[in-house]
Amino acid sequence: MGWRDSLRTRIALWTGMVVLALLVLVVAASSLVARQLVLRDATNDIRNEAREAARRVDDTLRMVTVSCAGMAGTVVRADLSPEQMVSMLGSMVKATPGATGAMLALQPTRTGAVGFARRVTADGSENDFVASGYDYASKPWYRRTLASPQGWWSEPYFNEAAGGVWTTTYNLPIRDDAGDARGMVSMDVLLEGMRERVGAHLDQPGFQISVVAPDGLIAIHPEAGVALHYTLDDYIAQRHRSDLAEVAMAVRQRRSIAYLHADPRTGMRWFTAVEPIGLSGHSLVLSESYSRILERLNQVLLLVVAFGLLAALLGSMAVRRLAGRISRPVEDLAGSAIHLGNGEYDWPVPYRERTDEVGHLARTLDGARTSIQRQLVEIRELGAAEQKRESELSMAHDIQQSMVPPPQRFASVGGLALDAHGLLEPARAVGGDFYSYHESDGVFWFIIGDVSDKGLPAALFMARSDAILTTASHSATTPGEVLAISSRDLAEGNDACMFVTTLVGRIDLRSGDCLLASAGHDAPLLLRADGSIERPDCGSGPPLGIEAHRDFPSWRGHLRPGDSLLAWTDGITEAFDAGDRAFGEDRLSAAVRADYIARENCERLVAAVHAFADGAPQSDDITVLAVRVDRAADNAELPREVAQC
Repeated sequence: MGWRDSLRTRIALWTGMVVLALLVLVVAASSLVARQLVLRDATNDIRNEAREAARRVDDTLRMVTVSCAGMAGTVVRADLSPEQMVSMLGSMVKATPGATGAMLALQPTRTGAVGFARRVTADGSENDFVASGYDYASKPWYRRTLASPQGWWSEPYFNEAAGGVWTTTYNLPIRDDAGDARGMVSMDVLLEGMRERVGAHLDQPGFQISVVAPDGLIAIHPEAGVALHYTLDDYIAQRHRSDLAEVAMAVRQRRSIAYLHADPRTGMRWFTAVEPIGLSGHSLVLSESYSRILERLNQVLLLVVAFGLLAALLGSMAVRRLAGRISRPVEDLAGSAIHLGNGEYDWPVPYRERTDEVGHLARTLDGARTSIQRQLVEIRELGAAEQKRESELSMAHDIQQSMVPPPQRFASVGGLALDAHGLLEPARAVGGDFYSYHESDGVFWFIIGDVSDKGLPAALFMARSDAILTTASHSATTPGEVLAISSRDLAEGNDACMFVTTLVGRIDLRSGDCLLASAGHDAPLLLRADGSIERPDCGSGPPLGIEAHRDFPSWRGHLRPGDSLLAWTDGITEAFDAGDRAFGEDRLSAAVRADYIARENCERLVAAVHAFADGAPQSDDITVLAVRVDRAADNAELPREVAQC
């Protein structure tokens, strides 16, 4: 019998065909697993590389901030001579890598005294601004530093004083124990020094590294003519890089991301990671070519296919002899997989040292087990981090609520008694709504406001707005003056471009005269004692925070006994039910009455809003403020606390 017709040949051929078919399936499945593993590893690698590069830069910048903070603390607590301060400046520059110079400016503490303002460079030269007559106190960077609650990094700029080099400057206000600004200290850092800290991959093919300054200027970039000439947004628009929109968003929000995208100009795919550089406001952008990642995947697949073909040939020649040896490892691996499927992740995976398909499968299974274990640890860590974040938000909520005045306020002067009540319900743990009121010399002031955002940013801006408006109301004579003063103060240093709509009211408790002024806020309802409802035409100026504005029209009216004023934020009128219908002003007017005391109007209105929403999520902060005026002799209509005041 010829070899072509032999059973051995037929078995070998059929076995080879079956093994080859199975091999194709195994390689396909393995390629999918390997692809996921390689992409996952590439994701982790690029993120880790970005974090490490950002850490290296942050170490340098943090050294600058620490040096400036030490200098500021020493100046406040020690009575140093000018020579000692100059010496400290020089030592600070020499001890800080990449520093080209430092400046210290102190305002005179006594009448007739002379201020101190000197700059020391890395080469030991000194510049006395006071002696030279340089008006540093009028410079925007000096005024911004004194007004800032903390230090800030400048955008990169061409520094003539440092010898014609590109630098970035850290500016820190110096404050005494009472919190008053005494001056500032700053340090210039070479941009080239920052480039050296992140330049480990700049010369390697397949990598691109960029650094974006706090206000969006590209400080470092691999393309010629881009660094220090383009902001990130301008680069995206002018170079048609719409694929970098997510990078720009992450840079603006100071958060980390990693994603795959394609350059629309060349079609080249990149895997990009964005990492904030500490608290400096800078961001690092690291990109790795997708083809570089695929090279690793192709190498793995080539090895799998080559080894699989060899195994198929050998398996066809010795299928009977090796059947037991082949099936036994598969059964053992299947047993390990069953244990892993039951959650026994410490169960050992055998045959990892083998170099055939069984070994590849064992290593893949072991890698999956290790990945699951690592993910379980990450889940526990994320749970702990989330719990800590919730705790911090709860503390922030308590702090913010402590800033809101007591919900009820009663006052009685002459023949009039005033009853005020406020309610505030944030949509999140913290929010941007606020209200306040106070009474002084027979005049009752009240303020209600709504910040343009929600969450922590709105809460911070709310605290600032409330403090500025309340302070202004203690010095101004009309609501319009309060808004004008606050408009100027809130516009200063508002780099986030947030704004707040505000309504300010002033009630003379002796006469009942009332003044109202609005900065973009809805006019209140005037509930007359006879049951009629009026809407004071108090006009409106622009919201506060965008730019300084001086003219805020006022409404002048008179509150008679039994009249009430009701003010609210748009969380009331723009509350939505499950059908996406708004609560609106008609329902608001129907929920309140002139014969209700202030607390009843607030509580009934908020209850009506919740009943209307009927379980739909609260979309915005809810705030309502009610003020009612009565005759002092009619205290029986008010709570007992009113009669006692």
